[in-house]
Amino acid sequence: MSRPAERYAQLLDQIIRPFDLTHDFGRKRAYEAAIEYARQHLVEDPHCNDFLKTAATRLGFAAVAFDTLESRVKLPKNAWLDVWISDEDDEVALTGTREGVQYLIDLLTQLRDSTDPEQHIHLDRAVTPMTENSANIVLFKEEETWFTGAAEEALSEEFPERDIDPKSIYAIQFIHYPPDDLPISAHKLYRVLKAEVDDSAGSALTVKEFGDGVDSRYYRFTFVADNDEKFTYTFHLDDPAVNYFTHREILRLAMRAV
Repeated sequence: MSRPAERYAQLLDQIIRPFDLTHDFGRKRAYEAAIEYARQHLVEDPHCNDFLKTAATRLGFAAVAFDTLESRVKLPKNAWLDVWISDEDDEVALTGTREGVQYLIDLLTQLRDSTDPEQHIHLDRAVTPMTENSANIVLFKEEETWFTGAAEEALSEEFPERDIDPKSIYAIQFIHYPPDDLPISAHKLYRVLKAEVDDSAGSALTVKEFGDGVDSRYYRFTFVADNDEKFTYTFHLDDPAVNYFTHREILRLAMRAV
């Protein structure tokens, strides 16, 4: 076992010690505690996602990863950036101070060297180094085939239809970014009360769109959110950003040895 792996195993032991790991809800709370600890103390650690993977394997959950690129680059003094989008000329202007441009270069270097395909960079309005009048900007890295379209068939095979009966879905989990208009959190498990096919998903307002799936796989789920209120929202069964669990799978997680 490597030194970082050994340190993370010891750290995880301390975090999950107060929780009862003999049932799924105890494991869920322990996993949420590990994620929260990583969010508060490890986001600047280049091995942060290794710790999250260790916790997921130990507790029997799907591993999550943080967007840690921004935290790995120190924001220099006098760094400013501004993105302006013209309504008339179909142009985008990116303006920055010397320090701001260097900060952006350092961020893009981190993105270039990242091996995690989920990594991307958020630069939000009024959050330094962005000005209050700037547009928001999100930066991604993709393979050449994303631009040329040469691998459309391969992309269609990347998201096969899940072999799951929607009526048997017992819980739902959001891996990355849940819809902003829902009082829910990433990584948590939510008890599903009802699931039914949504034929109007294309025109519905309460839907998380998934462009790589067929329309017939949209289902409307009713579940209890963080504020203890019932919410109904439409999700795609094959969206990799959403995990679905049957009651049997929840029980299997509860019975898995630590």
